[in-house]
Amino acid sequence: MTTLELIIIPCLAVSIAAVGLWLVTMIRVRRCVDASISMREGVGLPEPPGGWPSVSVVIPAHDEEDVIERCARGLLAQDYPNLEVVFALDRCTDRTEELLRKVVGDDPRFTIVTIDSCPDDWAGKCNAAATGVRHAGGDQLVFTDADTDFHPDLIRASVALRLREDVDLLSVLSTLSMTRWDEWCAQPVATLNLIRMHPLDQVNRRERPRAFANGQFMLFTSEMYHRLGGHEQVRDDLLEDIAFARAVRSNEGHAVIVNADHMLNVSMYDSLKDFCEGWKRIFIEVARRRPRRLVGWGIRAFTGGVVAPLIQVLSIVVGIMLAMQGNVLASTLGIAPASAGLVLQAIALAWIYRLGQAPVSGIIGFPVGSAILTWVMFDGARDLISGRPIRWGGRDYVLKSN
Repeated sequence: MTTLELIIIPCLAVSIAAVGLWLVTMIRVRRCVDASISMREGVGLPEPPGGWPSVSVVIPAHDEEDVIERCARGLLAQDYPNLEVVFALDRCTDRTEELLRKVVGDDPRFTIVTIDSCPDDWAGKCNAAATGVRHAGGDQLVFTDADTDFHPDLIRASVALRLREDVDLLSVLSTLSMTRWDEWCAQPVATLNLIRMHPLDQVNRRERPRAFANGQFMLFTSEMYHRLGGHEQVRDDLLEDIAFARAVRSNEGHAVIVNADHMLNVSMYDSLKDFCEGWKRIFIEVARRRPRRLVGWGIRAFTGGVVAPLIQVLSIVVGIMLAMQGNVLASTLGIAPASAGLVLQAIALAWIYRLGQAPVSGIIGFPVGSAILTWVMFDGARDLISGRPIRWGGRDYVLKSN
C-alpha cells in the first residue's frame, strides 16, 4: 500500500465515527425538542380561577450601571396585575442606585434595598437575594439577574406555565447575546455541551429527573423556597441554581425548564476572560468538582470540534490526490465518508444554532469555540487539583476535588 492509502485508513475510521456521532446528536436533539416548552406557550393561557397570584421579583445587583436601566424598564413594562419588584443593591460603588432610582421613580411596585456588608461565609449574590426576600411578600418568588431584558408578558407567561405544568420551580433558558467574536464562536458551543449534560427530555420528565436550573430566571412557589431553607442553604455553592434544583428534587418537588424564545434576553459576559471564568465555574459544579470528568469533557470537546473535522478535511485532500493517481476506490473511501460527516455536522449545528437563537454563521467558529471550551475544562480541572481559588460573588472559593 502507498503512503496515501495508509493515511486513508485511520481517516476513514474517524469519518465513520463522526457520521455516527452527529446522527446520534440529531436524534438526541429531536428528543429534546419534543420535550421542550416555549415561554410563548404561556402568553395565551387564561387567568387561573382564583386570579393571578402575587409575584415578587428579586434582583441582586452589584455595580450594574451599564445594564440596570434596561432591566428596570423591562420590569416596569410587565403586564401583570399583582407584582412587586425588589432590587437588592450589594455594596455598589458605581451609579447603579442613581440610575435605578431615576428610572423607577416613585412607582409603588418597586423597592430598592441597599446592602453595605456581606457575611464572610456568604457569596454576595446569595446574601443580596436573601436580603431581598425579606422585603418581598409574594406567593411566587422570581430570582433574576440585573443583566436581563424582560419581554412585557414574561411574568404572566411564566406564572401561567408554572401553574399549567404544576411544578414548584420553573426556570428559563435565556436567549443569549452574540455581539463579540468570542460569544459568536464559543457561546453556542458552551451551551450545546451544557445541554448535552442536562438534556431537556431528562430535566423535564417527572420520574427521576436530571436536576438543572438557570439562575438568570427562577420562579419558585414561596412555600417551596422557604421549605428548602432559602438562599441560606445554598450560600456556599458556586452555582446556587443547580443547588436549588437538586434540593427541589430531594424534597420531592418538581421542576421544569422553559426556552425563553426571545422573551428573556441576557448579556452574560463582558469579555473573553469573563466568559472563561464564568463557564469554568459552571462546568466545575456540573461535574460535581471531579477533575477527571472535566478532563474527559475537554477531550471530547476538542476531539469532536477540532480534531475530527481536521482529519476529515485531510481525508478529502488525500482522496483528491488518490483520484488524480487513478485510484478510484481509495479516493472514494477518502472523500465520501468525510464529506458526509462534515455535511451532517453542518446540518446538525445549523439546526441546533437555530433552535438556540444563535446566528447560523457561527458554525464557522465552531472549532475555535471548541478549543476555547477545552481550555476552560482543563483550567477548571487544574483549579481543583491545585487548590487554586476561584473568585465569585465577592468571595474566594478553594474547592475540594472529588
